[in-house]
Amino acid sequence: MKTKYGNVDFTNRSEHTDGLITGLLLGLAIGACGAILFAPKSGKAIREKIKDAVGKKASDLDNQWENAKDKAADAASNAKDAVESASTKAESKLNQFADKAENEVTDGVETVIDKFQKRY
Repeated sequence: MKTKYGNVDFTNRSEHTDGLITGLLLGLAIGACGAILFAPKSGKAIREKIKDAVGKKASDLDNQWENAKDKAADAASNAKDAVESASTKAESKLNQFADKAENEVTDGVETVIDKFQKRY
């Protein structure tokens, strides 16, 4: 279609849709600002309402932060307990193997001494 601004091709719907969406979003933003500015409440009341909403969100975020810290501390404590338990088990197994190896070496030495004594 030819206009005084040049050729306009409406067959490319993507450009048309993008412009429409941008216009709608811009209109919504302008409308929201206008609604706040021309609301029947006074500026002081609106500021109080915004302050209360921000304060509530800050309180919610603070609570979420505290919950996250508690969960992280619990997870760290559980991990520490698991590592200590695994360490104790590993030490116990190592001591068992060391005792068994010592017994095997002692038995082997006694066997060698017996064979040596029988032979000579």
